[in-house]
Amino acid sequence: MVLSGPNKKAIEELGNLIKANAEAWGADALARLFELHPQAKTYFTKFKSFDASDEQVRKHGQRVMNALAEATHNLDNLHAHLEDLARKHGEKLLVDPQNFHLFADCIVVTLAINLQSFAPVTHCAVDKFLELLAYELSSCYR
Repeated sequence: MVLSGPNKKAIEELGNLIKANAEAWGADALARLFELHPQAKTYFTKFKSFDASDEQVRKHGQRVMNALAEATHNLDNLHAHLEDLARKHGEKLLVDPQNFHLFADCIVVTLAINLQSFAPVTHCAVDKFLELLAYELSSCYR
């Protein structure tokens, strides 16, 4: 899958908003993941709570959203940009690659709730971008 010029523009613009709201939006998306897909909790056994107000959820959510925002500035070479993260998740953490897709859905919902305008064009660009991220993060499983 390749992002078109308009898709890239929409994603790059969104990157700054994601960075500015990384903690709140990351916590919301991660809490949604835990609530909707409890099997994802198995990778976070040290978390005391899975609520969006929990400090560990907020910190990890922020880390994820900051990585997402950084990826928006590396659209032309996502594979190289995400290679270390893919190796970490695939070889060290052994995260089920399906969780990347589940988390992507939660991120879309969080963005739709928090963005003043989440037009179909933006939604389409975000879906493509997150699909590419999930693909790249799963690359060490192939």
